[in-house]
Amino acid sequence: MTSDDSPPSPIVGGGINTSEFEQPVVVTQMLGIASSDPVREDALRARFLSFDPLFDAAANLVAHQLVLRGRAAADDAPSELRQMEEDMLLTGLYSLTQDGLTGKLPLLVRIGTSMLFSEVPQQLNHRRLVWCVALDNEQHLARALALQDAGLTLCPTLNPHDAVVHDSMSAWRYLACQADDTPPPVAARLVVEGVRQSRTQTRWPVNTWFRSSFFSGDIQPVGISHEQAIQLDLLAIALREPVETLVQFFRLNPDLAPRLLAIANSQAGGLSRPAESTAHALIMLGPQRASRVAALLALAGRLPTESSRHHAVTALTRALFMGKITRLGAPAENAATAFEIGLLSTAAHALSLPVVALIRKLGLSAASARALSTPLSPESAMLKLTYACENNDAETLARYAQQLDIPLHQISVAYLDALIAASELDAALH
Repeated sequence: MTSDDSPPSPIVGGGINTSEFEQPVVVTQMLGIASSDPVREDALRARFLSFDPLFDAAANLVAHQLVLRGRAAADDAPSELRQMEEDMLLTGLYSLTQDGLTGKLPLLVRIGTSMLFSEVPQQLNHRRLVWCVALDNEQHLARALALQDAGLTLCPTLNPHDAVVHDSMSAWRYLACQADDTPPPVAARLVVEGVRQSRTQTRWPVNTWFRSSFFSGDIQPVGISHEQAIQLDLLAIALREPVETLVQFFRLNPDLAPRLLAIANSQAGGLSRPAESTAHALIMLGPQRASRVAALLALAGRLPTESSRHHAVTALTRALFMGKITRLGAPAENAATAFEIGLLSTAAHALSLPVVALIRKLGLSAASARALSTPLSPESAMLKLTYACENNDAETLARYAQQLDIPLHQISVAYLDALIAASELDAALH
């Protein structure tokens, strides 16, 4: 980095220039990485797909279940949303099968009952795949048995209120159960969800597989409101999925649209002209700005309170500051990562979630996860510098400025500009 007597880099409006050009950019527009390079399909899969682990009674890894990162539509979610998620998951699975599934462990994939009657499972089938599906009636059962006879491996959840369906349990190689169920006396391998305590696990046969936070350390959100659950869903989509998915989300959640438009049309959003609809706004913003505007809405909520406004404005201040400081001496990609860390630094408080649960649900990168969860990690140093600025802690500020090799005058100017720029968001949240 430069010495203290060198002239500071140009900073305009407190913004972060994450492009590779040296011209100053107003940061209230939250600009992103300028790149025309094509995105590799395997990179997209890594971004949107996750492989949840399954364990045996000895906590050995025995299989994975393919899921969307940070996504889990509730049973009472609109059917359109659940269908959209299933389509995205199967699109990802198709991509995986085209490249050839690697590894030796089974891969579980959950589908809806309507998918049983399509050609998709047979078209995508692979010897490692185990299709998980709920069988509610005799029609579902007959189709599932036919697919099994055709060579597919199924792991059904059987409807206990349909005697014919329930009595078919001996026909399957795998059988899905919940932790509070009575273990059925069958030869099938049982796949159990929801184990929270060791005494529950001991009730099951020794060859049972478990998909559970008891083994993986995952912490499911408990005690959060319906509103916060929607905000978490939006934040996951904003961070990891394309603009088209955001557009669909707001179509399914129209009550959030006015607040998104307010943010997008404010100076914090940085649109050159007012948008008339959420779809219009998201397209005009472009992928990265749309992601960041939606993330700010997720932190603030549909009807922002004084507390949630503070969380959102603080997050934007930190993101702008950390991104700008990082960009002074690092590539654009590093600045974008710093921006994300700053943006998520208040998310655990805003959504009333433990940090570990937040990291898991959002499918964060290793760097972001360490910065948010490990105070002594190298990735957290920039956050420590930001906290020192917020608290006007001169001693800590000087120490981290020296550690990061950043001149103090550049830190002061960048933080002041970030404060000014982020203050524009507050007006949009009233």
